[in-house]
Amino acid sequence: MHSQHAPVLSDAQKQALQWLARLRDTQCNDIDKQAFSHWLALAPENSQAYHQVQAFWAQTSEIQGAVDGRLKNARRFAKSTQSGHRRRNTALILSILLIGIGINQPEYCLKLTSQYYQTEKGQTLTIALSDGSQIQLNTHSQLRVADIFGWRKAWLESGEAWFSIHHDDSNPFEVFAGHGSIRDIGTQFNVMTDQNHTDVMVQEGEVSIHTNQANVQRLVANQQSSFDDVGQLDNITAADANATGAWRSGMLIFKHQTLPEVLKQLTRYHNVAFEISDMKLQTMTFSGRFSTTNLNESLTTLSSALGVKIVQLTPENFLIKSIKKKKLIKK
Repeated sequence: MHSQHAPVLSDAQKQALQWLARLRDTQCNDIDKQAFSHWLALAPENSQAYHQVQAFWAQTSEIQGAVDGRLKNARRFAKSTQSGHRRRNTALILSILLIGIGINQPEYCLKLTSQYYQTEKGQTLTIALSDGSQIQLNTHSQLRVADIFGWRKAWLESGEAWFSIHHDDSNPFEVFAGHGSIRDIGTQFNVMTDQNHTDVMVQEGEVSIHTNQANVQRLVANQQSSFDDVGQLDNITAADANATGAWRSGMLIFKHQTLPEVLKQLTRYHNVAFEISDMKLQTMTFSGRFSTTNLNESLTTLSSALGVKIVQLTPENFLIKSIKKKKLIKK
């Protein structure tokens, strides 16, 4: 399922590898260190590149029992080489490690290079990527992003995210969620996942969905689909991108959705739980919009629109019940 794309090093990252090898050399002197400081100060991307390769090299040593023999041998060689080309050899070995890990063990992209992001209920987060792409993480969500050495991968572990991706034919951005992955062939798309289900909606451009059942599906603008916890794909249907992405503007838009579905969405944004006392209310449908931040307003709107009574039992628990009609007493 994982695409096997070798890391692509920028010029700054290649130079950073050389400096890392040079500074680790026992023959490194004050002149070398001064030259390194000068190189760092030349451009912001130099400092960023050096910290990236330094962190990568440090993190590989922290993975106990998971690093294969080739990586151990490369480390041993890098430390023991005494030839006049030691610096060049060490930098070369680092480059080989990066490429080897990217091709043969893509799961290391997650372990070694990903940044972890999490939002609490009611919180959203915007993540800017190095290539100009942007990810907006919705409420109560968890995401990992590998945005280093040319890797363009994200793992949506739970929740929802909106992806505005800078397209690259030779290196597509890939999102792993649930039991499948979504590969960017276009620009903007939304992904929402839980343990059992993953929904994908495209606003602009095109994506391809790949599941662990070896199923493939393509979605274009204003289309949506989903897949379950065994990788079975649903049929493609028309999508309302404005409604799906309304959360980015602090709104929730519902169109003929049942009361349980509406309440489920409210619990994503607020630390509350709902109980429906009357089975007849389960099939009631609601159309309208709520603010993602104002629970009282949402409950008042829902109560008025559906003609139900919402009783607060505790600060976090609510009971939804029918309003009893008063009996007329004949005189």
